Amino acid sequence: MLITACAVGIFSGAVLAPAFLPWIPARVFALKGTMIGLITGAVVVWMFWYRVDGWGALGLLISTTVISSYLAMNFTGSTPFTSMSGVEKEMRKAIPLQMAAGLLAVVVWVGSAFYS
Repeated sequence: MLITACAVGIFSGAVLAPAFLPWIPARVFALKGTMIGLITGAVVVWMFWYRVDGWGALGLLISTTVISSYLAMNFTGSTPFTSMSGVEKEMRKAIPLQMAAGLLAVVVWVGSAFYS
């Protein structure tokens, strides 16, 4: 289940987010990846809903979203409208949040095994 969530996160951040960049309503690429990651994470949770409890589903959703957000953020400097200072500013804001959310995903996923 977690491997599938990670694979879907990689696919959504590396393929879907760049493919739909003009149509995602946000300027920050990490936020664009978060939006795509939430959608694809909801699909992963729906696929495995019969095998996980609520906490496990939350862990799957957060992990898919974090991976997608991080990979989509890597496309920040790829447009002609970005500058080095803008890329650095976005990364300084997004990376600590992504790390915290990733840690939360691990804690929730592992904790769900002890909770149920």
